[in-house]
Amino acid sequence: MPMFLIFWKLELKRAYQRFPQMFAGATALLFLAGAVALLAGRALYGDAAAGRIAVGVVLPKEDAVARQMISMVSSLDSVKSMCDFEYVEQEEGIRGLMHGELSAVMDVPEGLIQGIMNGSNPAVRILMPKNAWLESRIFQELTRAGAEILAASQAGIYAGNEMYLSSGRDGEIPELERDLNQLFLSYSLPREDYFQHRQVSATGDVPILVFYGISAYVLFLLLLAIPVSGYLTPIKPVMRQKLTLAGIGSISRTAGRIGGLASLLFTISLILGLALTGMLGPAEKWKLAAVLFLLLICLAVSAFVVLIYQAAGTLLGGIMLLFLTVTAQHFVAGGFLPSVFLPDGLNRMALAMPSAILMDGVKLMLAGQWSVFAAGKLFLLFSGGFLGTVMLEKWEERKGL
Repeated sequence: MPMFLIFWKLELKRAYQRFPQMFAGATALLFLAGAVALLAGRALYGDAAAGRIAVGVVLPKEDAVARQMISMVSSLDSVKSMCDFEYVEQEEGIRGLMHGELSAVMDVPEGLIQGIMNGSNPAVRILMPKNAWLESRIFQELTRAGAEILAASQAGIYAGNEMYLSSGRDGEIPELERDLNQLFLSYSLPREDYFQHRQVSATGDVPILVFYGISAYVLFLLLLAIPVSGYLTPIKPVMRQKLTLAGIGSISRTAGRIGGLASLLFTISLILGLALTGMLGPAEKWKLAAVLFLLLICLAVSAFVVLIYQAAGTLLGGIMLLFLTVTAQHFVAGGFLPSVFLPDGLNRMALAMPSAILMDGVKLMLAGQWSVFAAGKLFLLFSGGFLGTVMLEKWEERKGL
């Protein structure tokens, strides 16, 4: 039997000697992950999702039409359920933002309604505090949605005007604009009608509980290596030299550690999956795509974790670096708070985070569907961790010579 196969067999045996420690750690982490999933879901959509959004409105003097429009908007169910409007002067509104009394200030220009009707579209300035967070972000999304609805309505009016002009019906354009304005306003203003037909969730195409269940499972897998940290610490220089002389290079050593950890994670995941299936009652038979995705997910997690321990170099350093790296990137990936609520800079980074790639894989695993794109991302994550560990191993090897 080739020497590297003997080494992998020994590595697998060494990994499973740590199985009781991992099982005990998995039990503790399950309670932690479950608490995170339940509490985060309640924090997002429960009674404490967000406070009332206090919005200051700066109106031009003696513009009764603009005041009437703001009054009409504030009476919409989708707005009044979250926002409290109050009329302020500009200086008073800025002071309110600075002192945290207001989440946003709307500076309404003169002739707003007339500008909307004639297409000039004067801009409504939205002022938010420098360190805007959840309430201000929610209001920003509300105003952005309103602007997009208005833009779509105006596009329809412009298209109608072009059609009438090309047909030689110029005289009928005012009547067309009046009818289209009435039609679009009847659809745009009572926006609560949309939610009777389609529920929009911050967590995308999965229910809130499922989203946080997936997030908790990914966090569970990433932190499950902590109970078996002794298995993941880099090998001693003397052992490295002996293995190299025996023909077991850095590639074989890295593959052995990653494979051993992936085997443990795969076994724990299967036990967890069977237990959940038993508790939740009869379920569909596990599909091949789900098992393949689970295997890819465990391999990708293992490669990422082994890279972190190899980079840390010590047991305590590996534990600390793993915890800090996992929690930081999990937050950026939208695992704790959906990425729609994160700043734009973090939002753009989210898709490249390991947790985001793993969560996409878990979604497809639960659905029993196969996606070449999602599998490719998992393979890239695995390859990056594997090659990074090999490079660090070779660097340590050269440094020791």
